[in-house]
Amino acid sequence: MARVLRLPDKGRLLVCTDLQGCMRDFNRMVEIFEQALIAHAGDAHLLFTGDLIHGPHIEPEDWPDFLGEYYRDQSGEVMIAYAGLAAQYPGRVHALLGNHEHGHIGGPHTAKFAADEVALLEHILGPSATARMRGIIHTFALAAVSRCGAIFTHGAPAAVVESVADLEAADLSGAGYASPLDVLDTPVVGKILWARSATEGEARRFLRAMGGTMSIYGHDVIPEGFEKVGDEQIVVSTSFGVFDTNKIYVSLDLSGKYRGVQDLRIGHELLPLYPDKAPARLGGRAKAS
Repeated sequence: MARVLRLPDKGRLLVCTDLQGCMRDFNRMVEIFEQALIAHAGDAHLLFTGDLIHGPHIEPEDWPDFLGEYYRDQSGEVMIAYAGLAAQYPGRVHALLGNHEHGHIGGPHTAKFAADEVALLEHILGPSATARMRGIIHTFALAAVSRCGAIFTHGAPAAVVESVADLEAADLSGAGYASPLDVLDTPVVGKILWARSATEGEARRFLRAMGGTMSIYGHDVIPEGFEKVGDEQIVVSTSFGVFDTNKIYVSLDLSGKYRGVQDLRIGHELLPLYPDKAPARLGGRAKAS
């Protein structure tokens, strides 16, 4: 697949960040997407911004609050479900590469919940399912662009690029890394997959090169659901590390024009994943405490 996904210039786009193996939240996004297809006469798209995989294997009694809502990792099931959904709705379901997926196709192995999460998941899946998962990951783009102004990556917009062509030419194989740490210093891939923040200057430079006005990404955990950084950046937390009350997804009009993240409004473009649990301040129906 092309390194850069070019989204259409019309229709509704739903954006979900970092599931990390949470099947319940994946299923909820599918429900929202299918409702959008009905509401918009079939013209809707769903974008996952990476890190669909590698969740915790922790018993409920040992679960720490900083991990948000409790769940058990179902990474293999999430990947199969994603592939099935993409096949069911061809050209309408998309995913970006996250640093956790990258480990399965040549990138450094992550170690958030295990010493080697790549080795652990591949051991759980076995050779056949691992090969299938790698095939799915190879369809993931590195970034997505849209004419409405939104640019999507997994990590923060800190990469130094001159144009979209720099992303198209990016090497994801990992063949050039002398050690896993080398990816962090890789100008394009390292920043797009691993950067948790970008300065105003870095973000503006990246957006100019990509032809956009605002950057939407995940990777970092925002317990409140989202954080706007200046006029150009918004970090969104749809699933991992967040309680159901604060989980947020993004809904955009692809035929519109967004000048910056200040155009993204709670209850309109920024929506609660579970409105019956979310407080009014996040566009939900639950009473704020």
